[in-house]
Amino acid sequence: MANVQNSSKTRYVRVADQIESMIMRGEWQPGQRLPTLEELATMFAVSRAVVREACSVLVGAGLIEVRHGDGIYVKSFSLDSFLRPIHAAILLAASDARALLEVGMWLEGGIVEQATQRRRRQDCEFLSETLFMMEASREDAGRMMECERQFHVTLSECAGNEVAVNLLRILYQPLTGVMNLLLMDEDFRDEMITLHRALYDSIAVQDGESAKRHIQLYRRRAMDAMRNAK
Repeated sequence: MANVQNSSKTRYVRVADQIESMIMRGEWQPGQRLPTLEELATMFAVSRAVVREACSVLVGAGLIEVRHGDGIYVKSFSLDSFLRPIHAAILLAASDARALLEVGMWLEGGIVEQATQRRRRQDCEFLSETLFMMEASREDAGRMMECERQFHVTLSECAGNEVAVNLLRILYQPLTGVMNLLLMDEDFRDEMITLHRALYDSIAVQDGESAKRHIQLYRRRAMDAMRNAK
């Protein structure tokens, strides 16, 4: 029997911690039904009310779900539940756009190396079309920004990593306003097109080192432009 001792930490929180630990250790698998409230109360030597509160915490955290009339189940792993706290952290840091651009540079450095090796002919065709639209939208900052975002999301999809794709999508949300501001500068628009053309050429010939160098140069240029715009 797992005895949950009284302490400065509320009992239901301690029970929730223990249930979470058991789930993380694999003692209860995703989709598996947990013991009943009475059985859990006996297991942890607490009242059913304490177990009920602990379960409410775990439901809120996305670890378990209550199926009325059926019981309590461990939730299946969801990429959204994994990314939610990361999304929140990025939104909280949205005021520090330079730091977000730096994170994007680190992330994309690895992405483009994989993308250059895994890209297919149809991926190159789509990237080429997106680049053409970016060039054609030079006088429309909003449209140009959307083409830039689509180009980079497509790159992450070429790398074949769903987590990287979602992280990049999340990163772009707080950066939209900053990038639109930078795109008001004609010189930055021209440099953006030039660097993306060089990036595309590197991907087309599967030169991972060159692609990584150009993506990092582009992100550094954006950070410099943002600093100068202040």
